[in-house]
Amino acid sequence: MRLSETLHQQASLAVSRPSTPTLGKHNLMTLAELNAGLENILNNIVFGLLLTRLVPAEAWANVNPPVATFKGSLGDLLRLDVGPMCSRMAIPEYKKAVTEEFENCLKRATVREGHEMLLLYCEQTNQFQEYKAQPWFEFARIIRNVVSHKDAGVLREWPSDLKRAGISSVSWHQHLLAESMVGSSVAFTLYDALNLLKDQIDFAQTKLA
Repeated sequence: MRLSETLHQQASLAVSRPSTPTLGKHNLMTLAELNAGLENILNNIVFGLLLTRLVPAEAWANVNPPVATFKGSLGDLLRLDVGPMCSRMAIPEYKKAVTEEFENCLKRATVREGHEMLLLYCEQTNQFQEYKAQPWFEFARIIRNVVSHKDAGVLREWPSDLKRAGISSVSWHQHLLAESMVGSSVAFTLYDALNLLKDQIDFAQTKLA
């Protein structure tokens, strides 16, 4: 199958099947929908990691024609010339840079969506205090902001509510975030994001009703 045909089908599926769960009656998320949504996030990160490792460099050079076609929700088509990218994917340094940036996108999406989906469900079902009581809640909340903002990777500010409570640091596993680190880069890898998502999934499956 041509790349244009493959991407056409994938783009059409992406329009019809959003990554976030479809809410049930009265726009309230059910526990089953929450768990399905978290599983979708896990599937996205695993699929992305496999994709970057299973597609050999020579496959990019064989893309013909080098055009990716995307179909919008209104039936309109967008065609992109991917020839320059395909020809450079045989260069190890270029492929490494593209792969790292793609995995950074996976990391940002995983951290943001995992926290926000749990937050929405817990607020809707009056279980926010249960979520907030988790030892990694504040870390997940802050790291979500760190990786999501335009200067992704930098701790921009310390939460005002933590300042008022006299809390100047939070931790999760071997990671520490502290008020003294404001303005500094924070090391947080895709592996870390996957590990945090695992804790969030375990929490949803065992602690929430």
